[in-house]
Amino acid sequence: MDGKFELSFDGRDYTVERGERPEDAAAGGGAPGGRDRWYITLGPKAITSLDAVPGESEGALRERIRRWLAEHPEMPESEDIVFGGG
Repeated sequence: MDGKFELSFDGRDYTVERGERPEDAAAGGGAPGGRDRWYITLGPKAITSLDAVPGESEGALRERIRRWLAEHPEMPESEDIVFGGG
């Protein structure tokens, strides 16, 4: 699975990016750190991050993200930034 892809949900296009190793993230100009997380953004806005599940297919990850977004409909409009999947 690629480390970065686009996901459409409810008329919005989100970016999903797997974190980099901390040393690469720091050297790479601010990329999300930690290979154990998927970071979901909407434009420049951080929406959330979810645990990376070993062996999870891209289709299963997409469904898990869509489910999270459906359970948190306030996030695209919220001024808050939520990391940690909650």
